[in-house]
Amino acid sequence: MLTSPTAASPAPAKRTSSATSERPRRVEDDEVKPYVIVSDLGKGSFATVYRGYHEQTHVQVAIKTVNKAGLSPKLFDNLQGEIEILKTLSHRHITKLLDIVRAERNIYLIIEFCAGGDLSNYIKKRGRVEGLEYIPSPGAAPTYYQHPRTGGLDEIVVRSFLRQLGRAIKFLRQRNLIHRDIKPQNLLLNPAAPDDLARGHPLGVPILKVADFGFARSLPQAMMAETLCGSPLYMAPEILRYEKYDAKADLWSVGAVLYEMAVGKPPFRAQNHIELIKKIDSAKGIKFPDEDPQVNARAAANGEELKPVPSDMKKLIRSLLKRLPAERSSFEDFFGSTAMQKSKFPRPPPEPPVDPYPLREGPPPVPEHHKVIPPEVLDPKALIPPSRIHFRRRDDVGPSNGRCVD
Repeated sequence: MLTSPTAASPAPAKRTSSATSERPRRVEDDEVKPYVIVSDLGKGSFATVYRGYHEQTHVQVAIKTVNKAGLSPKLFDNLQGEIEILKTLSHRHITKLLDIVRAERNIYLIIEFCAGGDLSNYIKKRGRVEGLEYIPSPGAAPTYYQHPRTGGLDEIVVRSFLRQLGRAIKFLRQRNLIHRDIKPQNLLLNPAAPDDLARGHPLGVPILKVADFGFARSLPQAMMAETLCGSPLYMAPEILRYEKYDAKADLWSVGAVLYEMAVGKPPFRAQNHIELIKKIDSAKGIKFPDEDPQVNARAAANGEELKPVPSDMKKLIRSLLKRLPAERSSFEDFFGSTAMQKSKFPRPPPEPPVDPYPLREGPPPVPEHHKVIPPEVLDPKALIPPSRIHFRRRDDVGPSNGRCVD
């Protein structure tokens, strides 16, 4: 399965062109035209991802390259499934398929480029990821979002990522799609745009996008699947046990990702899926570091503050990480959870209209165009047309009862 690596910030076209000329030319450079490969982003079991750009528009892209010769019938079906799914999806929290290049040796998926890399790297680097700098106020220097030195991410970021991931999951559910490989490496990040901030997106928090649909499939609610795939650390126990599973498997993965965002590490860790399922089965509920007196004591001894995970977030995580799917939170409960509701960020109030005449002493100033005197007023020879109404003196008023007579 492809692991989405950290992406560097976009480089200017001239620099990228010189970079490609420094290495030996390869088949992909000719096959993928009109796109230009700049550098490697990562390699998976049957695909390699490059960073590149369109040679005419210079738009930055990710190029997922799959060698046809290395595809078994099943892997080819996976790829075809990914292509068909991505072609139908258009959502601000799902990476967009921009183009497909089918060449003699390889198939290239041209995908939206995410400058901030993946969530796994973001957690590891405490948000200090090149490409995710932001300007906190007009005139200020670019900076990174501040997170605690240890443990989970800042609460605002955790809540925002939860909200964004929830929007993507709801979109998939409305189309009867199950992703089957939700993990931090498949959650890519981009800096927020001005229109995102205008909608109430928190300043400095990246935009999250779900990526890599190589294992996704259409799964009507009444159907079940029996395939083992995905990443074990975030994989639902029913998949690890080779049992039938449904779309609730994605909810376990969401719970595992949410735990890692809030705590800083996965809820269960093991060397292989056999060891992992044993740990899950033997666990007596989900434990959080801030609930362990020994962990708190060690943190205090090191001069560190262990920030507690909010109670509403703990409740949601525990409801998602239920070993038995029947006991696990439903999608409706997930979308309507208190943690999800508390993760709404209000839209900024509209800026008040600018008063052209702010409060001041005395009357408002006379507009400049009112100060211009027409030339005919200043010209003594200018002819002023006579009045059409003839006024009489009061003592001349006769039987007309005071009315003017022409």
